[in-house]
Amino acid sequence: MKTQYKTVKDIYGPIVVVEGVENAKYEELVDIELPDGSIRKGRVLETSKNLVLVQMFEETRGLERERAKATFLGRTLEIGLSEDILGRVLKGDGTPRDGHPAIVPEMTVNINGNPVNPFSRDFPNDFIETGISSIDTLNTLVRGQKLPIFSGSGLPH
Repeated sequence: MKTQYKTVKDIYGPIVVVEGVENAKYEELVDIELPDGSIRKGRVLETSKNLVLVQMFEETRGLERERAKATFLGRTLEIGLSEDILGRVLKGDGTPRDGHPAIVPEMTVNINGNPVNPFSRDFPNDFIETGISSIDTLNTLVRGQKLPIFSGSGLPH
């Protein structure tokens, strides 16, 4: 559900503070309308009771607090996918940058992916013993997981 506010409180570089916002979600997309009618995109970076911090994807030059309108789109960033995307050059938001026609998506997916269900993972049971008590006690290593490589700066590891 789209909700529009005219309550831009402050602008700090790429961060726009909007007050009086209700039910904003983390990473929700926001359209900021400038006085000339152009739209710049951003996303919710942080929320509190009354304030929302919006991280802009584009510059904030020309944005005026008193005349700006913030529209909360009620969705996160998504990208359309199909086989037509192969070999294409895209911008960060998934729109073509190579001068070819727009991609006709077969499906749309959230760029953040789906959350991992921790209960669906196999229980780690193949312990790797290093022989170094501080590592074995405080940072247990198990086969199949990402393992840290310990080394001093500039030293072989």
